[in-house]
Amino acid sequence: LNILQLNTNKSDNSMHDFLHGTNADIFVQEPYIDSKGRTRSLPHLRVVYPTGHVEHFGDSDRPKARSLIIMHMHIQMKQWTQLDVDSPDITAIQVVTDIGTIWIFNIYNDCGHDDTL
Repeated sequence: LNILQLNTNKSDNSMHDFLHGTNADIFVQEPYIDSKGRTRSLPHLRVVYPTGHVEHFGDSDRPKARSLIIMHMHIQMKQWTQLDVDSPDITAIQVVTDIGTIWIFNIYNDCGHDDTL
């Protein structure tokens, strides 16, 4: 695993720049989300949204995702799965490696409260 963690401050330009400049798995806080509920990506990347984001995008009672994971295809899809976490601020995956199973959580912490924790 080669992890890059960043906060794009909801910027489309920041998302574009990082997608084109790295071969890492990208853990994003405050991602750019378009009007259809999607972020920017490239064909060799797989976006993991928080549980329920795609199904419930636009629901007035559900806030926008503030966390997501972008997995590079150098990690085969059969090696990782999304973990269900019911929060727009947490995205999690399980990666199976030769040395064991790893759970990785990408958490956005709001400065105004600690509800996510």
